[in-house]
Amino acid sequence: MRDSRLTVESRLRWVRLALLACRRRRETGAESARILADEAHIRVYAIRSFGVVPGDEVQDPVRLCEAVFAEIAQDRDAVAVDTLDWRDLPPPEMLRLRRIKNLLTPLRGLTDVLAADDPLRRELTEWLALVPELP
Repeated sequence: MRDSRLTVESRLRWVRLALLACRRRRETGAESARILADEAHIRVYAIRSFGVVPGDEVQDPVRLCEAVFAEIAQDRDAVAVDTLDWRDLPPPEMLRLRRIKNLLTPLRGLTDVLAADDPLRRELTEWLALVPELP
């Protein structure tokens, strides 16, 4: 996947194989947020290395952001409130916030591939501003 001696087509096949492995893990009942975080790392790599392909299941940054936001399943302002006193939250809530951080962190590489006037870029930037505040 990262071997620059391979052709782009071969590297993209490796990307798709890595994503298939993630899907298989999901089928075994593994935690979906953890798997999506792994998928996000892979997909951001593919987008940054091989470009944006709108509508593609791998190289579409919009689809990736939407999947992450859907997995978070909370509005950004509610998560922001929780970051204010996360050290006082019960361990399951701390873990939930950590999972959100793990989901958002790989998306840092997407802000520059989205148009400056794209509302999704603005939303992503607002979410990414929370990352340093999350446990």
